[in-house]
Amino acid sequence: MSLEEAAKKIADRLRGMEYVEMYAHHDADGIASAAIMSIALKRAGIAFRLRFLPVLTNTDVTNPDISLLCDLGASCAGLPETTMIIDHHVPYNTSQYHINPRLFGADGETDLSAAGCAYLVANALLDNRDLAGLVLLGIIGDRQTLTGMNEKIIGEGIANNLINPGRGLLLAGRTTKEQIESASLPYLPGLSGNSEEAGDIMKICSDKTSDEKYLGCLLSEIIARSNASYDALMNLYGDCWSLEREVIRNAHSLTMVVDACGKAGRTELAFGLACGDASLLKEGWETALSFKKRVIESAGAAKKVAKNAWMVNSADTASDVADMFANSENKPVFVLGRADSYLKVSARAPLSADVNFEQFIVSAAKTFGGTGGGHKTRAGGELPLACEAEFVKSLEAFA
Repeated sequence: MSLEEAAKKIADRLRGMEYVEMYAHHDADGIASAAIMSIALKRAGIAFRLRFLPVLTNTDVTNPDISLLCDLGASCAGLPETTMIIDHHVPYNTSQYHINPRLFGADGETDLSAAGCAYLVANALLDNRDLAGLVLLGIIGDRQTLTGMNEKIIGEGIANNLINPGRGLLLAGRTTKEQIESASLPYLPGLSGNSEEAGDIMKICSDKTSDEKYLGCLLSEIIARSNASYDALMNLYGDCWSLEREVIRNAHSLTMVVDACGKAGRTELAFGLACGDASLLKEGWETALSFKKRVIESAGAAKKVAKNAWMVNSADTASDVADMFANSENKPVFVLGRADSYLKVSARAPLSADVNFEQFIVSAAKTFGGTGGGHKTRAGGELPLACEAEFVKSLEAFA
């Protein structure tokens, strides 16, 4: 069976249903997956209910025979084989309705996200090629590359005038000030979270007479004023995309807003924006920028608990801070955050790193009790608070 055949198998099953229970992860890839499938189901006349979750367990899925999981479910070995799964994480599930690049010899780390898998299912259901732009939210949000099926899908979007590729600044924001002040990928110590410095740079560059001169001034000022690493600065400029059908045309900005709103607990905002509701733009931007401010503050206050691990003051910022530190340090890192009843763990590494965080986190969850999973270079979990000291000691193996 191929990816396309797996997509058709799920689509054929959906076509015979009147109602679907849908669950999706609360990050950019999960929300984009849910938006793609929600639009496709609505166009097909299939009713559904949608819920977003940070973590899925077997007990969350109360009606598996009519359930569709987006960017979730692959790691849940106990789910019935009738459960429909659209995912790209390491699979432990044997469902006969499971589309996942890892099951078909493709790289789930880099070549296809859950949003990309959802796009394949949506197009097997009906002609939904106009949703190609949303696949970029999965690619950018999960730090994937334009290779394999990703390249094919985005190429199709470009050919259909839905996506316009270009080169430019890879910072999300409506203004230069917002781009600098909310910068987390890359993280710019000294500038990220610094409203005064961001505003000063914007003023200095404002008198430049061309886009090229403005960009040159902006990059020069950022490099001169920031304490960012070489690797972070190399991620300031590169490939970018304009999305002709989406409410925020800059793909990096749309990804940031959707991801931040989802992680801030405002999934209804994130989902609405991904589905094209322009009335939510003001609130969406405000919510996202407020969350990014908290993430940057959390990163600045992070305390080192091991050579390659930090503790942050808020569990809900751990994954974003981990992304920031891994991108900045260009090496494997762990970021921990204490919640009321669990220890949040986020592990990140460059794609080229020789690590398998997915196996490590799954093993830790089995050893200490808890949940976890993900990818080789991007994984996370929730462990009992009582195991903190022993777990931190186990991180020495990656130092």
